[in-house]
Amino acid sequence: MRSLFFYQTKLIFLCTTIFSLTINFSSYPSKDVPQHIYETPIIRYVGPWLFHLPKAHIIIVRDDELRTLTDPDKEINISLTPQPQITTLRKICEDAQKRGVRTLIIAFDHFFSQYRPGQDTPRTLTPDTDEYIQLMSQISKFTEQYGIGLELSFLTPLELRTEFTKQTGESGQWMQFVKDIRDPETGAYSVNLFKHKQWANNKGSINLELAEVKVFAFNEQRFGNQYRAVLPQTITEISETAQIEEYSGINVKRGDFLATKIRVYGKGAVEKTKGDKILVVLIYKTPEMDYFSENAFPFLKSLCDKYLEAGIKLHGLYSDEIHIQQDWAYHSHHERGQFNLRYVSPGFQKVFAQKYGNEYSNLAPYMLYFVQGQDIFIEDLSAHQPVQHIIYPGLEGILRTALFRARYYRLLQNGVADLFVSAKKYLEGKIGHQLEARAHATWAESPTCDYWNRNTCEKFWNYAYEYTPEFIWSNTVHQASSACYDYFKWGEFLTGNGNDHPEGGFLDRNYFGLALACSTGNINEYYNSYCAHWGMPPEISNRRQALCDVFGANPWLPFAMVEDFRHRVSDVLILYPLDLVAVDERFGSWMIQYGYADYITSEKLLELGEFENGKCKIKDREYKTIVALFEPFPPAGLLEKLQTFVDTGGNLIWSGPPSYLNFDGERIIDKWSEIFGINVEINQSLGCSASGKEIEFLNDLSHLPPMPILTNFPVDYIYPITPLEPARPIAKCKDKIVGSVKQIDNGGGKAIYLGFRPRDNQCGSLGKETRWLFDILCSFNAYTPSGKFQDYNDNPEYLTRNSKYVMTRFPNGAIAIAPHLKDLEEDWEGGFARDPERDKRIIERLNLPPNTIELNETKIWGHTITYVGTRAVAFRVDSSYNLIAFAGSNSKEITIDGKNYVFSETPLNFVGWAPVPEERKVANGAIMTAIASGSGTLSIPMTHFNFDNYTTYTEGSIPGTIGETIPSEFNSSEKILKITLTPSA
Repeated sequence: MRSLFFYQTKLIFLCTTIFSLTINFSSYPSKDVPQHIYETPIIRYVGPWLFHLPKAHIIIVRDDELRTLTDPDKEINISLTPQPQITTLRKICEDAQKRGVRTLIIAFDHFFSQYRPGQDTPRTLTPDTDEYIQLMSQISKFTEQYGIGLELSFLTPLELRTEFTKQTGESGQWMQFVKDIRDPETGAYSVNLFKHKQWANNKGSINLELAEVKVFAFNEQRFGNQYRAVLPQTITEISETAQIEEYSGINVKRGDFLATKIRVYGKGAVEKTKGDKILVVLIYKTPEMDYFSENAFPFLKSLCDKYLEAGIKLHGLYSDEIHIQQDWAYHSHHERGQFNLRYVSPGFQKVFAQKYGNEYSNLAPYMLYFVQGQDIFIEDLSAHQPVQHIIYPGLEGILRTALFRARYYRLLQNGVADLFVSAKKYLEGKIGHQLEARAHATWAESPTCDYWNRNTCEKFWNYAYEYTPEFIWSNTVHQASSACYDYFKWGEFLTGNGNDHPEGGFLDRNYFGLALACSTGNINEYYNSYCAHWGMPPEISNRRQALCDVFGANPWLPFAMVEDFRHRVSDVLILYPLDLVAVDERFGSWMIQYGYADYITSEKLLELGEFENGKCKIKDREYKTIVALFEPFPPAGLLEKLQTFVDTGGNLIWSGPPSYLNFDGERIIDKWSEIFGINVEINQSLGCSASGKEIEFLNDLSHLPPMPILTNFPVDYIYPITPLEPARPIAKCKDKIVGSVKQIDNGGGKAIYLGFRPRDNQCGSLGKETRWLFDILCSFNAYTPSGKFQDYNDNPEYLTRNSKYVMTRFPNGAIAIAPHLKDLEEDWEGGFARDPERDKRIIERLNLPPNTIELNETKIWGHTITYVGTRAVAFRVDSSYNLIAFAGSNSKEITIDGKNYVFSETPLNFVGWAPVPEERKVANGAIMTAIASGSGTLSIPMTHFNFDNYTTYTEGSIPGTIGETIPSEFNSSEKILKITLTPSA
């Protein structure tokens, strides 16, 4: 939910000339409008380096606090913890000016009302109101006196509430759906459900208006135990019979969520239908935009113009949790065990019908195909089963119903994202530079906020890493219904992108969140995404930040310097299972939590992927292995590209269900089967339950132990096949073949099908490590060595899985290492604000292992390393294998490829240095930066530099400026720069 980063460092600049000081806020060429860079005569901040510029922030939790800020000398509490922090706008600006801050964040965040008085009623001062803009204009005029621009949360769906309705007469619209029974002879029905009255999220609470009640009658045909077939044309509306009774004494209040029990009842209309089932749909108007209205984009453009006309100096768009209106309670506003709400505005229905057929112009009856597990009224034990409804019997009906749901989620997600991307580009075009929007889309993550039966679970977080019978529900359907389940799509709006998977005390011990951060950052213009964490003692937070440093996921500045602020390299690309929630809403964003790969959606792969010579290239990343975990509806054209990938030498591993249809609804099973050289065993459902059975491995995988299947969930279904020559079997379940490999002739790669979920859980949360996916990948040479050492795999991802250290490599050749954090079980409370004394007791109880790194001629990606230190280390060498960049703690030397580099006589608390990358250089500016903590003399190898005159400075109080001169000496024969460390350095 919350991402806050605090870094405090003292940089050392090595410069080759003396200069006068002038700071420029200039532009840097970009594909649309230029970046808003920060440049001094020393150095340039561009791209992700901008993330290390300090910002001031004011988080408000009440309307009146915004009015308070218009008086710069009026006191206000801006604390984000229970300890008050009383200040004034003037003091904030004065302090910011001293620190060279150019941006002040002002945003409303209801999350922090837990630490200071907030407001329970809906806000009246939202960013779309004229009064808000006038107040912000006053604040902006004051902050401009200090050279400060604003980062505001106004171009985000949650903030735009009443004004769109006032101007257009349109609003958001949600449908709530419940299924029940009806007497076919009298038409009588009576349905109890909750009427929602108030939702809340990080932008405060909103009131809902029940605008309409629709009722539909139908008959259904049982298709197996899991499905009920209902032809859409047989669903009959009988809304004229509906009456409502409200039970004023039956109310629900969970946090800010308010609801009242009602009864929708009626009888008659038997002449229209003898349907014995009923679907009740409550239609709510919500204070938000109809994002699919023709008036939506003009409204946003007009809003942007108002901010500019008011003279508000914008530096950024605060965009934390950029989704549409919903209640943020994870598990406490459901109906009959299901999240039974969908955004279905008039504009959405119109666009959906234009895209997929006129029959969808009224989507209310189609809410039936979202109903799952509501048959509590029937006479047998299937009452508690996750029964779904399909548009007609058979596998085709199952698939086309799931495709309907996939199209709903995708259109909602893409339509909202595209709208706000367009508005952002419009605003940036008017301003003349890009506006930083550093945040992530969701307010909840999967698996972090999924739901398990935790009552009998010891250390319940252990169950968050694998599907077991304790798993009940994923929050992904909540996110998908709120237009924020696709991190990759929202990366078109967000600067750098990010996620909060390790929030609330969750540690992400399989490194899935870290891998996701690398994946979303790789395709972003600012090429660095974060995986933020909170809700743990500082000592554990520091160790987890070390993992961020070695993954390159918003690393600490010294590691960013060594790694050029890029993400670690992976050899494997996995398709993010976006459509899993459409097949079964209980499941969502993960099949396996796996950290040794990059991820991408099939949609983005088709958009960005280039396939040639057995490689998939996405921007500057290359992959020779692609893995699909659950891809029922690949986009049209993707199979053809994957065929080219395999034919020219790439390896394709496809697990989960075969692809019968593409996203356009075209039949592709024959083409899909041809790629793998198999016949699919067609049955009347999408897969077979095999709970309690084992996967046995054959031929190429015969060295692997059998894999138990833990559940009867759809994620654990098996898909029997028959391999056709030249494909051969590699896995079976009892008497069924469920895996095959096909070698492509003439230098081609391999097409591998796994008709099961290859489990993988490196942290061993259920008692021992499982590693079937990793071992399968290794069996097909996914993690290839550098080739430097004979008969030894020095690939960092391979080594990481087989050692006590995390090891990574980077596009610039850097290597980074940190101790694993996979074996530390979460056993602490997960609050945001921490109690130091309580955390101290937690650390004492945990008895953490030493946070040390001890390498003795360890071979990593073409290098042999000897090193002793703590926390994390990173280094980079040039083409002649000379050390040119380093970052490490409690160390004094490192030996790389037989060359020993001693940088201090005694271990330094911390030391880091790196040459300034080309995109950061300015004429006659800094050529190297360093950070050190300790005393004595720091010796930095400088074989890659040639200069006669130089000066060494500390960084001033303002980023990128010079402070005091530091005593230093350059030994031209040894090419070593010696810097005398002082307390200020």
